[in-house]
Amino acid sequence: MSRSGGDGTAALERAGAETVKRAVELDLASRFQESLVCYQEGIDLLLQVVKATKDEAKKHRYRKKISEYMTRAEDIKKHIEKEKQDGKYHKQIRIEENATGFGYEKLFHEYLTEIVSEVWVEDPYIRHVHQASRYLV
Repeated sequence: MSRSGGDGTAALERAGAETVKRAVELDLASRFQESLVCYQEGIDLLLQVVKATKDEAKKHRYRKKISEYMTRAEDIKKHIEKEKQDGKYHKQIRIEENATGFGYEKLFHEYLTEIVSEVWVEDPYIRHVHQASRYLV
């Protein structure tokens, strides 16, 4: 991607390109949820570049790339939805040390449906009964 244009546009261009590059890397590593977020953020940044760009040829190139990224993002959304329906969806949630506000309801609400029979939690730091009891329903 070119770095021409005003400082703001050039910064948006770089940020959009880096974000989409990260999306592709995550996509290739099968980290679909994370890649979807990066695609969405990168597309948003690149759309801002299109709005700020006066060069029609450049706008056309950006629109073409944005369209490709949007198609891939939609494919990833469909893939994630299918995995959820098939019960194969896996999502890792990282909670920083001393973080609060991560109760059972917040962590598992999106998965609690009539077809979910169990939720597995792997946490090497759950060592005491009172820690595990928070997960019992």
